[in-house]
Amino acid sequence: MGPAGLAKRVGARLLLASTSEVYGDPEVLGNEEYWGHVNPIGPRACYDEGKRVAETMCYAYLKQEGVEVRVARIFNTFGSRMHMNDGRVVSNFILQALQGEALTVYGSGSQTGAFQYVSDLVNGLVSLMISNISSPVNLGNPEEHTILEFAELIRSLVMSRSQIQFLPEGQDDPQRRRPDIRKAKMMLGWEPLWSVPLEEGLNKTIQYFSRELEHQANNQYIPKPKAARQKKGQPRQHN
Repeated sequence: MGPAGLAKRVGARLLLASTSEVYGDPEVLGNEEYWGHVNPIGPRACYDEGKRVAETMCYAYLKQEGVEVRVARIFNTFGSRMHMNDGRVVSNFILQALQGEALTVYGSGSQTGAFQYVSDLVNGLVSLMISNISSPVNLGNPEEHTILEFAELIRSLVMSRSQIQFLPEGQDDPQRRRPDIRKAKMMLGWEPLWSVPLEEGLNKTIQYFSRELEHQANNQYIPKPKAARQKKGQPRQHN
């Protein structure tokens, strides 16, 4: 593992940006002690298991080589300067709404997500790095919304007349994503939404996307939302 080897050589502290996906499609909404419910051969396996083994290797370096590690399990994050065509829920919905296209919702839209603005995440990462906590810490917004609610909110903020299009749900899609952040609150004194409420963060992101679309239109290229993963030829989004 290159970064951990470098951290060992120079005596640095290593931050691993892990993910809520290490929990897979959780059977319970547990805390950092929950081992997860992951399909090791499913369409999400490369990402899910890749992050899980990255955590494993970090802790191998910690135990065997004494490398200081910090592991943040990051939940859905959005904000200005995110890539417009990355296939994520926020990117897809904003791009589709601004371009007057149908907002694509996979399944019924009843699956939930919890979204934090990027500046809140950065504050959490800084707090984690200056702490003495070497075990994994969830960083996310516990305020839960259904994907359909999120689509309707973005459509309203953009003031778009786009329709909502329902497409088949992907295999192994987590039905609920809501972080338990009691550890971060207790040990880091951190929680999201201190500075940027959801609608304000979305408006900042919408404004950024709008400016980018204007710039790219002048260069004769307008990106289209892409599905990050597929099931039997069906496109789908991820969070």
